[in-house]
Amino acid sequence: MRGRPDIPSRWAKKPLLMLKNFWLRRIFGTSLLCASLALVTAAAPPSPAPSATPAAIEQMPVVVIYPFDVQTGVDVRLGAAIAQILAQEMIAAGGITVPAVPQGVKRANFLENARTAHADFYISGYVTPVGDHASVVEQVVSVESGVILFSQTAQVSSVADVASQSLLAREQILAFVGRGTENVETQPSNTPAPTSTNGAQMPLTGISSIVSSVFKHKGAARGPSPAPIVKPSRGIIVAPVTASGAVVAADLANASHELYFALNARFNAQTTAITSNVAQSADAICGANRNNTIAGGTLTELPTHGKPQITFTLTVYTCFGAILGTSSGKGSTVKSAVDSAVAAYATDHPDNS
Repeated sequence: MRGRPDIPSRWAKKPLLMLKNFWLRRIFGTSLLCASLALVTAAAPPSPAPSATPAAIEQMPVVVIYPFDVQTGVDVRLGAAIAQILAQEMIAAGGITVPAVPQGVKRANFLENARTAHADFYISGYVTPVGDHASVVEQVVSVESGVILFSQTAQVSSVADVASQSLLAREQILAFVGRGTENVETQPSNTPAPTSTNGAQMPLTGISSIVSSVFKHKGAARGPSPAPIVKPSRGIIVAPVTASGAVVAADLANASHELYFALNARFNAQTTAITSNVAQSADAICGANRNNTIAGGTLTELPTHGKPQITFTLTVYTCFGAILGTSSGKGSTVKSAVDSAVAAYATDHPDNS
């Protein structure tokens, strides 16, 4: 019987070799893939642990200090001198940045200028000489909201008195941003004196002479200091004056200035940087202190061949936006028209209510 021919040995072993090579290649490929993954994993840096970023409160708040308004007839340099004292004392105490203020910034533009300077707060105020002293009203305004956060009135008669007011304002500002004064390092005593906030450097000796020239008696010609006026407990917040028709821009700014001084002579007055409609913004203007009223006004100028005819209409609102009272005054100057309207209101509402 004829059998199958013998298969050559090399063909008999080929399937075994192919199977062996297949498993070797697979094992090699798997090993190579694992090694690659291990290499990538080793090369990739570990995810960094989240680090604490500097808190906003660790950054020094920026405070713009504007020259204070002074009553008509008083040396206007006094307002700049008081702002200079406040700025120097705050910078020396540390923890607050006080940038320079461009010259000629109007009160109506205080908020806009402070926002341009990326400030957090701004300080403004008024100075009213009373005998050998002066009444200084200092207001800290939030640049974000335009609302007065802190206001203080003090009787001062020297540079030291003004300087002491800056420290209280500084404490209030640091409290607003959540910082305790004990955590603020003061600058070294040999720190150079800061530059002026109004763009021109003014030495303390010059400031002292300006302050003294206003606060001190000048011989016997001046009479005794007037008795302090007892003001009602209900305060009044002065809003920027608006115009009716064509009004000179300088007169409009002056009207707001005179309105504050006329009202402050009879009531505890302060101002607001909010310029929107008073009736609609009354709640925001008053804030948490509801024992206030809000004074707004409209200025009208009529062209005449002789003296200008100026009319000022005063409107006082409650914190709920309701009208409490109105009065009008006429005169040949902004001051006389404003004074007349305020006098009429004070007669009708002696308690501002």
